[in-house]
Amino acid sequence: MKLSKNSLSKIYEGKTKDIYQYRDDKILLYTKDQTTGWWKTDNTGNRYFEEDPGGNETGPAVTGMGQKNLISSEYYFKKFIEAGIPTHYIGCDIDENLMLVKAGKIFGQGFEAIIRFHAMGSLLRRFPNQYTEGQPMIDFFETTLKLDADNDPSITKEALAEQGILTELQYDQVKRICRDAAEIIRADLKEEDLTLVDIKFELGLADEEIILIDEISAGVMRVAKDEVSAANILSEEELADVLVTRAKRAKIIEALLANQENCCIN
Repeated sequence: MKLSKNSLSKIYEGKTKDIYQYRDDKILLYTKDQTTGWWKTDNTGNRYFEEDPGGNETGPAVTGMGQKNLISSEYYFKKFIEAGIPTHYIGCDIDENLMLVKAGKIFGQGFEAIIRFHAMGSLLRRFPNQYTEGQPMIDFFETTLKLDADNDPSITKEALAEQGILTELQYDQVKRICRDAAEIIRADLKEEDLTLVDIKFELGLADEEIILIDEISAGVMRVAKDEVSAANILSEEELADVLVTRAKRAKIIEALLANQENCCIN
C-alpha cells in the first residue's frame, strides 16, 4: 500500500509517533526512530539513557527503529485479526514509516492495559518487598492512566467506571482482548526460545467496538533470553531485530504457500 503524509494535517505529535488526518474515518501514524525510557545520572554526574517500555521519556534516535517497529506492528496486528481480535489496523507503507488505521476514540485521556507474566520494572519499584525479580505471575492484569506528569498512575476497575472512563463490562472486555493478544505474542516469541515478561496495550473505540490501537513493537514489551532477570532483558534494538526477522520469515513462507497453491490451481 502506497501512503503519503504530504499535504495532510498533523493532528498530534507524540514521543514515538505523529498522527495525521487522512480522510473519512481514517488517520495515518508516522513511526519515529525514538526509543522510550528514562534519563538518569550516574555517580559521576554523567547523564545516560536507560531503555524501559514503561518509560515516559525519549532517548537518542536509533536509525531505522521506526521502520522496524512498523514491521512488527503489521506482523502482530495481522495475527490478531486472523485470531478474531479487533484492531485499528488497515494497512501500511513500510518504506514511508506510515500505518493507515481506523480513527477510533480513546477512553478518557487515554489509558494502558498491562499483562505481566513475570515481575519486573515498575512492579518491583512499587512493591519492593512483595515481589522478586523475574517471579512468575499468574493472570496479572492492571491498567494505568496515560498521564506522563504523574508517571502513568495505576487505576482500578472500579475507579475507571466511577470516573466514566470505561464501564466495568468494557473493562472485562479489555482484559480478555489483552490476554488473548498477549498469549499470541508469548507463543510466537517462544519459538525463538524467548520469554515474554510483560507487555502494555492501548485500546480505543471504533464503531462502538473495543479495539487494540497504537503499536505492537519492541517498545511496548519486555522480553528475556534464558532465565528471566533484568540482566537478560533484550534491548529495544535487539528485540526489534528479532521481530523483524520473524515478520520477514512469515512473509516468505506466505509467498511460498501462495505459489504452491497457484501451481496446484493451474
